[in-house]
Amino acid sequence: MLMLSERDIHVWSTHLDLERDRVDELGRFLSLEERQRAAKFINPLHGDRWTVARGYLRHILSLYLDLTPAQIAFTYSDRGKPALAKPLCEGKRYANGTRIAGSQIQFNLSHSRDRAVYGISAKYPIGIDIEYIHPLPAADLVDRFFSPAEQAVFHSLPIDSKLAAFFHAWVQKESYLKACGTGLSTPLDRIEVSIDPSTPAAIISVPTNDIWHIQKLEISPEYASAIVIGGDLDRSEWMLKMMS
Repeated sequence: MLMLSERDIHVWSTHLDLERDRVDELGRFLSLEERQRAAKFINPLHGDRWTVARGYLRHILSLYLDLTPAQIAFTYSDRGKPALAKPLCEGKRYANGTRIAGSQIQFNLSHSRDRAVYGISAKYPIGIDIEYIHPLPAADLVDRFFSPAEQAVFHSLPIDSKLAAFFHAWVQKESYLKACGTGLSTPLDRIEVSIDPSTPAAIISVPTNDIWHIQKLEISPEYASAIVIGGDLDRSEWMLKMMS
């Protein structure tokens, strides 16, 4: 069983386009409801990618719990954020000398095109996002959804940096919203983040006084990704580990 101390933040990443036998193997981990949802995708490729993303989530969580992937059960918030269900996942676990309830483990996942990322925390709220960088009307989206201060920074950047800047900011905003569990009920222009893609991720201003930490993730040059952690743990105290 993998060790997870209170200050550990584990990040996993995987490709989603796998051989048929591996897709089927991961699909056997899913609940009936999850398999039915995968079957509803019009494009079979999208259904397979969703199956792999969920199957890997179950596999990863099973590494921290005394459960098989198929035994893991989820509950969902009103906004759709998943959590481990009780009482199935509430047995006590020891990690690096710290006693942690299995049901306290916080996790989040995101997938885009052929990549998925997963964030795991012993107890702190966590949000993670990944986006495939592709052409889109970045300037129009920034003017529509970003704050005036963010717009000013964006429009001051060289034209060849603007697409990367949009996705750099977007994954930060999404990660924050997913960590909060509020979804898009919080207007995006009320979440101010760093815009320049050459700078570290940073939360500049948010609607609440809660403490949040953010970090850019270097998954692949074709993708933008970020992770947000909530709680009173100082950034210098938590340890982010890329898992494989």
